[in-house]
Amino acid sequence: MLADYMDLAGTEIVNSARAAVYARARGVPVRCDPCPDIAAAVGDMPYLDPVTDEAPWYDAAVPESTGLLGVLGLSVAGFDSSPISREPTQLIGDGAALGPMRRQHREIAYTVLLIAAEECALSYGLEWLSSALQGAACGTGACSGDEMCLFSCCPVDGDRELRHLYDVGLLDGPQVTETQYLAGGSVLATVTFSLAAGTPWIYREPLVTRSDGWVSLGSGEIVPNFDPDQVYEQCLTPRPCLDDPLCPPPALPPRPPAPVSPCYPTGLSDFRRTRIQVSPLEQPSWLETVPVLEVQTGSTEMRRLVVRFWANPQNNPCGDFNDPCNACTDVNISYLPRGSSLTVDGRVQRSVVECPQEPIGTSTATPTVYGPQGSVFQYPTFGCPTGLCIEVWSRLEHTASDARARVLLVPRSDMG
Repeated sequence: MLADYMDLAGTEIVNSARAAVYARARGVPVRCDPCPDIAAAVGDMPYLDPVTDEAPWYDAAVPESTGLLGVLGLSVAGFDSSPISREPTQLIGDGAALGPMRRQHREIAYTVLLIAAEECALSYGLEWLSSALQGAACGTGACSGDEMCLFSCCPVDGDRELRHLYDVGLLDGPQVTETQYLAGGSVLATVTFSLAAGTPWIYREPLVTRSDGWVSLGSGEIVPNFDPDQVYEQCLTPRPCLDDPLCPPPALPPRPPAPVSPCYPTGLSDFRRTRIQVSPLEQPSWLETVPVLEVQTGSTEMRRLVVRFWANPQNNPCGDFNDPCNACTDVNISYLPRGSSLTVDGRVQRSVVECPQEPIGTSTATPTVYGPQGSVFQYPTFGCPTGLCIEVWSRLEHTASDARARVLLVPRSDMG
């Protein structure tokens, strides 16, 4: 991974290109040549000075902030090893049971150079860095972490090289390991710090597919007098082929029932059905992908929302898929308020509903997402180019003309 740029919780922490421009303008020698296209890749104009550019650390109420000239990345570690591990359990006899593979958290260590025009500016820079690395403001202290952005290599177009990590938080705060005082009063401080990513995968930008745009739910096909889940009753469970009808095996102890939605809607009704198709040719061959579902209800509350996924490796027309017994999974939500936005995010395996408040503002809530027939929902992962057919069902009378949805597919990896 590239050490020259890092953004945490929307705040730029490391930007070698910015630091090099500011330092050279103040006559501070910089012995590296950072990637020249970082400013364009992150949407910045060419860098001039901290005040004109409103650098992330600049504070008009703190005069010494103008003397901080930037954070230059020296090295980053933690991306050249996979977090996958397993712990075999030794058997009584020979050998061992391998056990399941699991991913540990990822630890990321940075070494950076703080460049300051004078010592007071360096002192402020350390204060700012310590505060910025704590992530987004969070009053309760129970935050799960923030999003971290960086580049895999020197960016050309920005999107292709951009990588994201989620649930990232400070593990070890900044430590100054060396300080150099230069002629003219400028100061260089070598600083180390480390972060932990609770979600260990490294995510790319969403794939550019035909399905990455919004589709209208209000103009979907009308399916009258139908129950999207009724056909589940026809799903057959394979019978064990060695069960002897003359000598049945002993009954097993009963299992505790799986939790089921108490408000799971059933019965016939009129529905809107909208189909979304993803070609397997649009998916990478060696990277698994996770979906991000977004639904905006529009001017009417939405009820009995069902989003169903099928694998479609042959890229057949999505109208050929109507058997829920072969579906990968369902997303079931019984109610969404008018004007709300739902996100079911497979990257962090969390879901959120944003609701507008009057007269101004937005509130957020965590919806209870259920799976097929109101059972426990599991976030799907697509490990190869399966192609996808996706159906979105909602009750006709509760689907606004301006309701819409989209599904993004995001590639992820263990190393970068």
